[in-house]
Amino acid sequence: MTNTNVAATKPTLLRAWWMNKNLRLDLAMSSIIMILNIEAMFYMRTHKVVPLDLGSSGLLPLFVPFYILFSLISCICWVSGITDVNFCEGGYACGLVSHIFGLCVFVNLLYHISPQLALYVGINLGLCLLWLVAIMSGPYLWYGVQAVRGWWKFVNQPGRAKIN
Repeated sequence: MTNTNVAATKPTLLRAWWMNKNLRLDLAMSSIIMILNIEAMFYMRTHKVVPLDLGSSGLLPLFVPFYILFSLISCICWVSGITDVNFCEGGYACGLVSHIFGLCVFVNLLYHISPQLALYVGINLGLCLLWLVAIMSGPYLWYGVQAVRGWWKFVNQPGRAKIN
């Protein structure tokens, strides 16, 4: 006969942190985007693809620093989130922004390889990532809708306006 008694214990801080689904999403997406960008750079190097002039791709020097900056901030927030859960929300938001910049870097590198490929991937990637816009704007949109709803209830209270 087996013993089915389980001790009631709280999970450790590290285990609770690791079970966060947003952390796992951020880690997976960051890994995939880094692999894609590194692979595109290796392809350009091995096939001796000459990067186009900066006039046609002037956004690459803008996207790369922001991608690195938001990736580092996201990493710092997630590591700080082990002891303080409040940092996890900032890590998630910075991770989403870094994913967008990372995908912009990837499409820009693809443009150096082949403009047709960049257009094909960019359109498909853009259509597939429409849900990302909803995820990023959803929490803030909810507060705006609640504020408008509260104002509308206040305005429509009976006895507030005098009718002559």
